[in-house]
Amino acid sequence: MREKSRLTVDMTTDEHMYLKMACAKIGVSMKDFLLQLAFEKIEDMEDEWLANKATQALENIRSGKEKLISWEEAKKRLSA
Repeated sequence: MREKSRLTVDMTTDEHMYLKMACAKIGVSMKDFLLQLAFEKIEDMEDEWLANKATQALENIRSGKEKLISWEEAKKRLSA
């Protein structure tokens, strides 16, 4: 069995009822809904981070701070 952790979220009674009704309407548990939402947000943040990193790398190449190397050279560096 996988080890589990628990997270408690405090919210008003009205917020809880609203969330519960919305989840019931779409047919998912509150736990599943919140976990899916959280992990989708994390993936979006990771995508943004990677896009920013790629943009910075391209800017560095254009400005001459970095240079391109061939695929063969990259393979050599990775296997060294």
